Amino acid sequence: MNLAELGWSPVFEAHFEPFERRGLSPARVVREERLTYEICGEHEAMTAVISGKLRFEAASAADLPAVGDWVAVEPRPAEGRATIHAVLPRHSVFARRAAGTGGAQQVAAANIDHVFLVSGLDGDFNPRRIERYLTVAWNSGAAPVVVLNKADLESHADADAGVTPARPAPSSR
Repeated sequence: MNLAELGWSPVFEAHFEPFERRGLSPARVVREERLTYEICGEHEAMTAVISGKLRFEAASAADLPAVGDWVAVEPRPAEGRATIHAVLPRHSVFARRAAGTGGAQQVAAANIDHVFLVSGLDGDFNPRRIERYLTVAWNSGAAPVVVLNKADLESHADADAGVTPARPAPSSR
């Protein structure tokens, strides 16, 4: 896999220049589990941990890598492991307040372009919930896309959602 397929852009390349001079490589975080990360980059997928310096300098958990982040890593391909030394600036952040932390930010994903908000038109349909989710999505910097599903399970779904059913296009056969 190459960096462009992962979403690498000239903006990230510009932010990466100082790390390239230090001999580090760019990679994208694709999975996170308790301060252990799976990253993809110019090398095959690897397991990565953050450096002690990055952990020490992080003002909060929001400063540590999250899924979607571009990071500067020191890869060790022979071991299939890497060390993350820095997180590049994010262009979008999908976050929420972490439970029980006094309002600290918990980053769910970073550097995303679209957020799909899926809501069923069944008995649990709630327009105000969709409004709250839309606010979070817009505040993240990503473009929200609302997807309404389960229309086949509710007889009044179109009326409840204020949706006019689409008519099928005429067949050309």
